[in-house]
Amino acid sequence: MALATEFVPLQLDRLRDTAHRMKDEGWRFIQTHAAYNEPNVDLYYSFMKDGNVVNYRIEGVTKEDPVPSITDIFLAAFVFENEARELFGVDMRDIAIDFQGGLYAPAETEPMRIISPEQKAQIEKARKAAAAKAAKAAGASEGAASKADAPAAQSSWKLSDEKRAKLEEKLKEMDPAKAAKVRAALEAKEAAAAASSKEAPSAAAASSTAVPAAKAGEASGAAQSPSPTENTAVGEALAADAPGRDDELEAKLALLGEEKAKKVRAALAGKPANVDATGADAPAGHAIDDAELEAKLALLDADKAEKVRAALARAASAVEGE
Repeated sequence: MALATEFVPLQLDRLRDTAHRMKDEGWRFIQTHAAYNEPNVDLYYSFMKDGNVVNYRIEGVTKEDPVPSITDIFLAAFVFENEARELFGVDMRDIAIDFQGGLYAPAETEPMRIISPEQKAQIEKARKAAAAKAAKAAGASEGAASKADAPAAQSSWKLSDEKRAKLEEKLKEMDPAKAAKVRAALEAKEAAAAASSKEAPSAAAASSTAVPAAKAGEASGAAQSPSPTENTAVGEALAADAPGRDDELEAKLALLGEEKAKKVRAALAGKPANVDATGADAPAGHAIDDAELEAKLALLDADKAEKVRAALARAASAVEGE
């Protein structure tokens, strides 16, 4: 005859109440079984009635947990409770027939807690696997947090020690007043970058909005280009009203070779209106300012950039000749 069997979790403090209920409902006590669950012990209490078997499982019983006896309810439990004490070290209390450790009188104390080297190796392997999994999960969480903070980190800007030393060498050869402007511009840029790193999310949002706006502005400018004379006047006004912008340009030029910097300054001074970043003729009225020049040259290879600078120098010379 097949028995319907089920396993039900049970808290230790509900053991005696459950035993009383099973007795009152006519269940027959089968056994109490202890099982080693490193480093603690699981206790099973089994009852049967009308072809049904219920196994109550109390997990993680430690040596310090006092376990009340149910022998006053089911006397047959005394053998199993003595066994759990002697073989597994369970602290059984108030057993009706207590052998005081003399039921089996084992040569080893708590022999069922003794494991073989093979079992120990398996347990250690399982522990290491669990630790590695936990460490991997923790690393993934840290990585996600690092990516979340990336915009703030990317927004910071600071000149490297090597570039700063190179810049200082060039500044020594410059006019003191102009060199002071370059240093002030660099300090202002570093301070602005540090401040923007604290507002990275809003800055990122503003950037994503500004890009389409900038493209729209370019399109509008292409449709309504001012005359060469107007371009030159605008360029001169910008140079006069935006000293900070000139300072930043000087900082960039200081990192170039002396000859290249001279060519760029000469080209900017002439405000050429007929040369674009490829060295070809630009649309009428399209003047190249310092920011646009630097942006376009950065996209070219070294040879093409050199041709552009030479073209700008020729254009500047032509303007001066006039």
